[in-house]
Parts: sequence; C-alpha cells; structure tokens
Amino acid sequence: MHQIRMSALAALAALFAAGAQAAPLLSKQEIQAHQVRIEEQYDTAQARCRRVQGPARELCNEQARSERDIQSAELQMQAEPTPENDHKLRLAKAEAAYSIALVKCKPLDGAARSVCRSDAKRVFEDARAEAKLQGEVAAQSLRSEGIVRVRTAEAERAAETQYNAARERCGALPPEGRANCLQDAKQRFGKM
Repeated sequence: MHQIRMSALAALAALFAAGAQAAPLLSKQEIQAHQVRIEEQYDTAQARCRRVQGPARELCNEQARSERDIQSAELQMQAEPTPENDHKLRLAKAEAAYSIALVKCKPLDGAARSVCRSDAKRVFEDARAEAKLQGEVAAQSLRSEGIVRVRTAEAERAAETQYNAARERCGALPPEGRANCLQDAKQRFGKM
C-alpha cells in the first residue's frame, strides 16, 4: 500500500515537473483521421468558393482558410490539452476574425476603409490581450484536470490491485468459504 502511495506521489510530482502536460487524449490514428476530415472540408469549401467571383470569392476563401486553421487548433487542443495549445486556439480564432474583417474592408474606399481596418485591428488586439489573460485561467484549469486524471487512474489501479489480492486470499480458503469470500470481494470493489 505504501508503494502505491509513493508511485502516486511520484506521478503527481512528474505531472507538476512537466508543467501539467497530460498524455494525449486522442490516438495518432484519430488525429490523422480528424486532419484528413479537416482538409476534406477545406477542399470542399474551396470548391464552393470557385463558383463565386470578385470580392465575395476572396472572402469565401478567407473564411475557408480561417475555419481550417481554427479546426486544426481545436484538434491540437483536444489531442493535447496544454496551456500553450489553448493559447494557440484562442489566437487562431482572433486571427481568423481579423483576416476576415480585413477582407471585408477591401471594397471600401478612403476614410471608411481606414476606419474599418483600425476597428479590425483594435478588435484583434483586444482578442490577443484576452487570450493572454485567459491563458493563466486555462493553465490552472488544465493542471487541475490533469491532476484529477492522474489521481483517478492511480485510484483505479490501486483498487484493481487490492481486488486481485483479495481474490488470491480467497483462493487460499477452503472451498466452502471461498464462494462467500469472492462474493464479498466483488461487492466491496464494485465488480458485480
């Protein structure tokens, strides 16, 4: 039991030392499948954009690119929830909104165009500042989630070890007491 506690503490220490970077939540095959889906959606959107002409086409292309970048950042965040990936996701969303706003400003002339671009820039800078502030909150949240995941896994392993030990003790009993002992062990460790 002492050894299990020590291994749990060692896992927690490693978690903190690594900056609370948990193991990836998606397998490599799942990540690749999602990446292929994202690229297919992007290609489909690009094909739709080819049917449109002029400024609408440029806006359509920018929206497709932005959506692809956001989905890629979301996938990275799902695969490896770290504060850095959270920050990248927030920046991808801010940059997408900014680039779309700039494309919408292109058809305007003179002062209207300048005002539109400065408004877009201000919104972008505000979004970047917000992403930076939210990064600290996200880091703490992700750290907490990682700790819960590690503790849950350790508790499950400890319970499984205890259950196996109880089963072995039951196996050493005479046949008439073995069934009751096994039944009790299953009930105690939720194996019913």
